[in-house]
Amino acid sequence: MNKLCVGLIVIAFLAVSIVPLAGGQPVISEEQRMHANTTDMVYAPTPDWVSGSPDYSTGGALADFNNDAWLDLVVSDGNDMSQGHVRVYLNDGDGHLSTEASWQSADVAYNGHLDVADINGDSWPDVAVSFLGTGSSVGPIARVYMNNEGVLSSTPDWNSNIVGCAFGVDFGDMNNDGRPDLAIATGNDYIPIAYHTYVYLNVDGSYESSPSWQSDDQHIDDGVLWVDADADGWLDLAAIGADHQTEIYRNLGGVLETTSSWQTTDSGSQFGIMLTSGDVTSDGIRDLFATDNIQLGGNGRFKQYTGLPEGFFSTTASWTYNEGYGSAVELADVNHDQLLDLATGAWWDNSRLFLNQGSGLPSTPSWSSSYSTVVEKIVFGNVGPTQNDRIVTQEFPGDGVQRLFYLPHQDIQYINQVKKDGVVLTPSEYTYSREEGWLTVASAPTQNLEVTYTFSYSLDMVVTNWDPDIGNYLYYNKLFFSDLETNGSLQWNDVSAGETLYGNFTLRNNGEPQSSLNWSIDSTPSWGIWTITPSSGEDLTPEQGPVSVHVTVVAPTGGGPSYHGEILVVNQEDPSDIGRVPVWLNMSHLAPAFNVTSIKGPLGISLTFKNTGNVSATHLNWSITVTGGAFHGINKETHATILLMDPEQEKTVNMKMFFGFGKIQGTFMVGCAEGVTKQVLFSGRQFLFFTMLKGAVFS
Repeated sequence: MNKLCVGLIVIAFLAVSIVPLAGGQPVISEEQRMHANTTDMVYAPTPDWVSGSPDYSTGGALADFNNDAWLDLVVSDGNDMSQGHVRVYLNDGDGHLSTEASWQSADVAYNGHLDVADINGDSWPDVAVSFLGTGSSVGPIARVYMNNEGVLSSTPDWNSNIVGCAFGVDFGDMNNDGRPDLAIATGNDYIPIAYHTYVYLNVDGSYESSPSWQSDDQHIDDGVLWVDADADGWLDLAAIGADHQTEIYRNLGGVLETTSSWQTTDSGSQFGIMLTSGDVTSDGIRDLFATDNIQLGGNGRFKQYTGLPEGFFSTTASWTYNEGYGSAVELADVNHDQLLDLATGAWWDNSRLFLNQGSGLPSTPSWSSSYSTVVEKIVFGNVGPTQNDRIVTQEFPGDGVQRLFYLPHQDIQYINQVKKDGVVLTPSEYTYSREEGWLTVASAPTQNLEVTYTFSYSLDMVVTNWDPDIGNYLYYNKLFFSDLETNGSLQWNDVSAGETLYGNFTLRNNGEPQSSLNWSIDSTPSWGIWTITPSSGEDLTPEQGPVSVHVTVVAPTGGGPSYHGEILVVNQEDPSDIGRVPVWLNMSHLAPAFNVTSIKGPLGISLTFKNTGNVSATHLNWSITVTGGAFHGINKETHATILLMDPEQEKTVNMKMFFGFGKIQGTFMVGCAEGVTKQVLFSGRQFLFFTMLKGAVFS
């Protein structure tokens, strides 16, 4: 974006006040980093690495371009100021990025933002970059550089047929075929000129010669984002730009609507540049975040649009922060508390962090950088040591329909393996977003989908800077890494109410050799009845290796369709040293269930039953029938209707006293509008007006 006229004085000041760190190497050693105190801030206020040969850097992403299990950095230079290269800074395998680019494109262009995905399914990440242009320069709105077993092509392998100006690109999967499709945000705010928004479908690993979808409207858009806004299992497309509301084109089973069906109502005059999405309110529903910039008439606020249970988002912002020249937003769990935090960037301003408080974001920043720069993009990932990574397997139940899945972690490192119904998929059969945490597969699992992926407790932060005299920044995560290490997670699917479940995890002392610690279970999820063996231990040393901990839980008998939480294990010598074991439980289905809790006489029959299911029962028809007696002289029945019975609620029904002699047999029947029935058989003796029951047999 053209900021030169506004920022010449600011840039001149920054050029003399900011000195890149020598050699671009980390300021703190790995030992210092691994043993930083938990009271320290997540990041130092000054960067630990600065790239050399600065330019008008804009787009940025972290990905493992050479498949060595270390994240590398790709940056696009140019913007609308000068033609620049696409550059890759490789990780040296010890957590450090090269100061000068390890690779750069042979061509130059007015590059906008970029994104990364494995386009042809060969397990090597490829790069797409937009073309912003200038008032007198246009070009193909997007270009693709394919990865040739660790090295990107020096010139584009694909160019869009649409010629014009664009600033944002985002890989998604519009038709759920496990291939990354490319969405492009078009237009130029400064000319100004508007275009349609476009999507190019991926067909067998390459892009079509012309877009498969375009919007009916023509707007100036600066950013697009794929997000399942209505939770129907298809990625919708959100767009943000200048002088129009942020909007979402709903995905109608594989094809986007051409006119947006959701729009904000508070941003008609905005200059919006970027969007991101994630659940910051801990309600299991994704929220939408947007930037606004005062340079072309916006209000300059970062904005949160809260996700709604019925789908999509609030149309007015529920949380804002006034920054002025807002330009970048990104969500990540930077302090490993299982809550997404917000990072923001602006032009000629500080980068900031808003640490999630448990149900949302604070009103003021939790951290700010020391330096003011022209921030274009913020990305997260563990650039540093591999011992900060964890490999987990997430299992999703299959239904033969769902092909889009969101992982429990956002900003993962990479996908290790995907298994569908027990069969390992090839990279051409799935695609995913490292930053947004979603994955799609080419065909829906009927039994289950097992996704093994790597995530990190220690997310480092990269900031791309438009400043031509500064370079790009890397901030290493400084948080303390505990001696107490827990490994494993617990997940149960298709669980019945009251079912007893079993699992295990391991813990170990990951501290200095010969050290010892005492540990205990600090807490378990609030739902269910938990038994953990052992529940504590003493004098655990690293040399002893992992300790296996066995878990038994009785599933809840009422409530929602799914539960989640964590088991907390604490180091008794250091209460801040905590191990977390994630727990997920998915009930079999939403339905009432009935259980008779008592049947008794003696004057008539009094029967109590309970709804042990996880939803309310409606329009219950019940009956009690008694037959038998001497010469089959007893034949009694009573029945009635109960309109509503909530989970865990009990009801008592009665049969009036009756006369007779001899053995009797009885039947209790209950059924509801939800299609659930229950029958209970019982027996006893009748003596005159007295009913004596000796037990019940369930069927």
